[in-house]
Amino acid sequence: MSQSQQTFRKKRNRQEKNCKNVKKKKKKRAQRQESNDKGKSLEEMFAYVDENGNISDTPPVKKYEFKEEDLVRPEEEYAYGKVSFYNEAGQYGFIRDNETRENVYFNFKILGFVLHQDQKVKFKSKSSRQGLQVTEVIVL
Repeated sequence: MSQSQQTFRKKRNRQEKNCKNVKKKKKKRAQRQESNDKGKSLEEMFAYVDENGNISDTPPVKKYEFKEEDLVRPEEEYAYGKVSFYNEAGQYGFIRDNETRENVYFNFKILGFVLHQDQKVKFKSKSSRQGLQVTEVIVL
């Protein structure tokens, strides 16, 4: 074969490959445009969760009606503990919870009265940035 025929075949093969690649790209572009979510309305993009936790694209038929029980918070129960540490100079200390063995912080400004070490108390606490902090204390 002569040199010109070889180059002609190479050019033809390259052209065929390029045509195939262009067709593949057009096909992919068409598929992406068909499955494109852009331009859908907001309602079409919503997903709903039914009472069983299943996700669907149809809105629920029956709306949930709130009961008064759902809105009422349960009252916090008192925890029992003992004053494990008290600093008289700083007027602060810690109460150790009998059940969880966690230390809960208190000070004179929060309580309004002084507690002494090894004193048994009944208390409520809340979580703060520094940790658990006493909100109410009743001396036993």
